[in-house]
Amino acid sequence: MCRRTLLTVVGVVILLAGLVTIPAVPVLGPAPALAATELSFLSVARGEPRRQAPLAAIADFEKANPGVKVVLSETPFDQFFQKAAIALSSGSGIDVFDVDSPLVASYGHQGALLPLDKYYTKENLDDIIKSEREIATYKGKMISAPMGSTSVGLFVNTDLFKAAGLKIPGTDPKERLTWDQVVELAKKVQVDKSGTKIPDVWGFAIQQYDRPYMTLPLIVSSGAGDLSPDGTTVSGFLNSPAAIEAAHWYGDTFNKHKISPREQVPNLFYTGKLAMYLAPSYEANTLKSQYPNVNWIVVPHPAFKKAVTPTGAWHVGVFAGTKHPDLAVALLKAYTDPEAAKRNYKIMNYMPVRESTFKAFPETFNAAPNNLFYSEIVRTALPRPRTPAYREYEDLLRQAFANIRQGADAAKEMNAAAEKINAQIARYK
Repeated sequence: MCRRTLLTVVGVVILLAGLVTIPAVPVLGPAPALAATELSFLSVARGEPRRQAPLAAIADFEKANPGVKVVLSETPFDQFFQKAAIALSSGSGIDVFDVDSPLVASYGHQGALLPLDKYYTKENLDDIIKSEREIATYKGKMISAPMGSTSVGLFVNTDLFKAAGLKIPGTDPKERLTWDQVVELAKKVQVDKSGTKIPDVWGFAIQQYDRPYMTLPLIVSSGAGDLSPDGTTVSGFLNSPAAIEAAHWYGDTFNKHKISPREQVPNLFYTGKLAMYLAPSYEANTLKSQYPNVNWIVVPHPAFKKAVTPTGAWHVGVFAGTKHPDLAVALLKAYTDPEAAKRNYKIMNYMPVRESTFKAFPETFNAAPNNLFYSEIVRTALPRPRTPAYREYEDLLRQAFANIRQGADAAKEMNAAAEKINAQIARYK
């Protein structure tokens, strides 16, 4: 799911509950009613049917809390972060809000999120998968609740592999391809009948081809890191020899091997013009529902030295300054607790964030490709770097990969990106 014109944090408030003034003498007629408490919920506009998930949570909450009204504001993605930042700066407009998971640390640094630990039992917390608990935690405190997640696999067009006389890769994680094997397969399956150097069938493409969500696993899989353990620098991590080697491999797919289009071409995999597509788990639903004539499988995310896969999607948070923290948390939990999480999965088709949700749908998660996505989420998932400077980190690293894709020197770009990212990290000390 990137989003990277992000402003910073999000903010709040609630309409105050009215108080009835008791007159000195009796008054004829009905007594004035108490004004209802209102909670403001800022959500990304997801359209149908996904918007039914927060609506169902709100209905449950209001039923359990008579006299409390939830005002839902559904904001288009490209406007969401700006609206959140304006609400924070003005001090009005939000009690509960959607939180893009890589920004949890940024919100935490600014004190915008209410700590949630006291509201969770150990059983409830342990039900959340490990990678999502890590994302939700900042400086030892849980400050957000995960709502949905993602994984990434290599989608393979089986008809194109058969036409090229190639063995179809295996779906077992034990048969995970190396990135060098992907290059060799892509060269063999790619088709350029006209000789124009614009293939009729491309060998390989990455869906989000310059976003850290999908490029950082290349770096970390090579044995490099994405941030120092203390969060103070990327020097020696993003620009280590291993990281530069991985970035060089990335550039070669576009410029040397020419197995990937430099600019994204819509619907290549959907229309049978792409053999291998590194893409998020939700693409499986799109293919099943909209492109039934495409024959495909999902094989494990390839690797260099170790298996590393992307993860993360949306969390939910409570503004730290809310005047009704207990009610706001109750609304958050009505949206993210175990029973709500099962409903969310059925409505929204995000990958689950709770073990109880995976167990509740054995017919789905014991079968391909979701059994593979579940395995990757619990075994190889890599959260994006938890730094308050993440939005700057992403923008700068994304530009470096964009330059490398266009033929720039990988070492020069990664060193320059590391220097600039360090300068941004320093601003948050």
